Amino acid sequence: MKKTTPPKSTIPPYGDLTEKKLRSLGQKLDKLVDPNGFKHNNLLWKSADQAAPLLWHLVRHGLALQTVNSAGTFRILGENTRDASVADILAVLRRVPPDMGVLDKGEARNWATYTPGVLTHVDDLITAAYVADPAAVLAVRDELPENLQLAIDFVRRRAGETIPPDSSVKILRHLVAHHLERGLAGNWDCPWIEDGKRVEWRLQSTKDVEQLAARFGASWAEEALAWILPRVKVFRERSGDVSGNGLAGMRLATLSDVIYLFGGGYWHPRSVFAVLDARNDAPAALFAAALKLAEEGTAPFKIMVPQIQAEKPAASASSDDDEDEDDDGGGDDYDEFDGYGGDDDSSDEDQEDVIEEASGGDERVRLLVTILTVVGIERAHAANQAVPLELDARIDLDRVYDSEPELIERLRGAMKILGPARTHAILRATLAKEFWYGKVAAFLDVHFDRALVEEAFARLAASQYATDAGLLGYCSPAVVPYAARAAQQATTPDNQAMFGEAILYILARASAAGETWDPALDQHVQLDRIRFNYGGSKVDPVLAFLDKLPLERWEKIVRANRERCAGEPDRLVRILRPDAPADLLDMVFQAVMTKRQAIGRGSLGERLGKFGPELVAPLLRAIGDAPAENTFMKELERALALEVFAAVKEGLGKAVETPEQELRRLAASVPGPKLRIYRLYRGEDEPAADAVARIGGTPRGVVTAPVDREEPMTHIITLDLAQLPELAARHPGSRSVSLYLPDPDTGERHGHGELVWTSEAELARAPGSTEDAVTLRVEPFDVPVQIFEGEELEGAAKRVRGIVYASAGYANGGALWLQDGPPGVEPSFIFQFDESLCHINLGDSGVMYVFDGDIEWQCH
Repeated sequence: MKKTTPPKSTIPPYGDLTEKKLRSLGQKLDKLVDPNGFKHNNLLWKSADQAAPLLWHLVRHGLALQTVNSAGTFRILGENTRDASVADILAVLRRVPPDMGVLDKGEARNWATYTPGVLTHVDDLITAAYVADPAAVLAVRDELPENLQLAIDFVRRRAGETIPPDSSVKILRHLVAHHLERGLAGNWDCPWIEDGKRVEWRLQSTKDVEQLAARFGASWAEEALAWILPRVKVFRERSGDVSGNGLAGMRLATLSDVIYLFGGGYWHPRSVFAVLDARNDAPAALFAAALKLAEEGTAPFKIMVPQIQAEKPAASASSDDDEDEDDDGGGDDYDEFDGYGGDDDSSDEDQEDVIEEASGGDERVRLLVTILTVVGIERAHAANQAVPLELDARIDLDRVYDSEPELIERLRGAMKILGPARTHAILRATLAKEFWYGKVAAFLDVHFDRALVEEAFARLAASQYATDAGLLGYCSPAVVPYAARAAQQATTPDNQAMFGEAILYILARASAAGETWDPALDQHVQLDRIRFNYGGSKVDPVLAFLDKLPLERWEKIVRANRERCAGEPDRLVRILRPDAPADLLDMVFQAVMTKRQAIGRGSLGERLGKFGPELVAPLLRAIGDAPAENTFMKELERALALEVFAAVKEGLGKAVETPEQELRRLAASVPGPKLRIYRLYRGEDEPAADAVARIGGTPRGVVTAPVDREEPMTHIITLDLAQLPELAARHPGSRSVSLYLPDPDTGERHGHGELVWTSEAELARAPGSTEDAVTLRVEPFDVPVQIFEGEELEGAAKRVRGIVYASAGYANGGALWLQDGPPGVEPSFIFQFDESLCHINLGDSGVMYVFDGDIEWQCH
């Protein structure tokens, strides 16, 4: 018989990848679902040094995009057009589905699009092809689905060409709809094409989006209003974004429409102010609307445009083995083809019923009335017009919070315009309320009246509940003595603390505004009231005001607070200035040493890092004969500049305690029963070939990895039970246990991972591999049982729990949960670890917990 020669492959290899391997890789890529493209990149990187050229090779030869499930592939291609020819790009365009929103089980619908149903990554592809060969793109335009034709027209118009009017209308309406509801000003690339060359340009603001849209018609504001009016419910749910992105349309709306749109919805005062400030409503119109809204609620302002109901997200198709995964499906709140339409099977009457009218007594309505009144007062004052007395009753302070500076400042400004008598009447009316009287705190210095101030502070001090310190912080230093006196008279510790905290904010605000005050007020500065645990706006302004004080006044404050901060002397460290005198540094560091066990991670702050060698001598004097304890020295190392810490360490004349010595010392000092655990450490070297334990690589004895969704899982870590006798006793016959996860890089299916138990005899079945593996180090420790029991701990026990929890990993005992979980020693518990042990995706500071038959993970 004549021997036949198999046909020669027509697909060239890619490096060491044969046609067979390339086909298999393409099939795997097409199965992945990830709009970010992370999974696709990871799979490609396992086969080549660069992902994009390999992907283009697969696409070029028809080995990828045979089935289109994910936007991730298009993202990689769109970001790497330099690796492709025009023919390559056109081949990809022919594979783009008519609506890319269906990809990734509908998740892709939430991504940015410039034209209906086409993601921005495809726009990158079209732009690259059009710059290279416009005629080739135009030649295939009519072969493609309508959405792709619009996407090509979008590029053509950015190149200055004339496109069909119908295309311009559809593109403009899509830009309006997409920007108003979701926002396009996210620094998206949207280059122009000028003289056949690409000109870089980004959408960084609404102004940029409007400039882009102007190429497709001059009616942005009209189209924006046309989109908003039939979507009152959508507006109320996303009023900040919609009103900001659609501000041009809000200028064209009637005042009645503006009022109804915000109505009793979820909005922030700054959004309402931004809209009203952009309009030219007369004071009389604002006042009349405020009065009517207060008396009759939102009903008289009802928008009569028929409302469009938001589409319910379509249920996504999914296989049986992923029904347990979260999936928010697809669906848009607008029809992608006409921009503003949408299928509407309900009657107008049914649609209108979903919008509930709010009465004038509704708290959101009352706040809206207040804002209308404030803007009206400002404009009446600017026009030298009188403000009707009846408007005073429409200034309602119930919804005032310290987190709304614009509302408070504008209310204070309106009160200044109204004058003392009317302002005091408003404040006294608020003070007479049963619950919301504390809101007067932000306005007590407006037209300062001693009797009113004393009356208000007396009620605040006697209250069972503390007022927000931030509200009182809007007042001037004139109220500080009254706040200090009220702190002494306060009936609860919370109220005492509130007044001390408020004084800090008052002086910080005055300092930032360049105001001065009587130095005698410095005596009321209480450093133990600084909210270091909050950070940000609660701390930075206070530190800034302390830094601006003359050195003599600052030093006096620090010394006066030595005893107040005796329990937390690290507070004094966190306000130190580089010009602090040496004897004050001695005082602060000696105070710290008396409470060094309370020094935790980051509690010394960042300020010491700005100091130089002047810190060395005071620190050495403070440490003296005390042991160089591990945690304290670690915190010093974290806080000090490198050279300063090195000098301190050198000057100690003693060895620094190791973390292991610290754990053993502290654990031994805690009374009660102990339990042996095994801390797990990541080594830097490759394990020996005959080693059982390892991180990464391939474990010995495992012939076939467990499978998830027809794909082999990834080996993460193997424990050698010979090193863990307690676990070995619970699993007789097993020598090792290996953890496998289906998707370690994204963390989407950690809970579907599996444990593989291997006996001593089975280790020889397969040699495993130490490639890409590192050594797993194990060290035993005896720790108090109480650290696992969930109760509040103090002293050494608390520190032991913290050290164990902060370990890269440990085995045996029980879980120390990041969030919630059953406390106590658990026989089924095997081990827990974080990303520093095994480099996998565990989210924000995540921890994985491995039990017999159960794998859990938690993150922030």
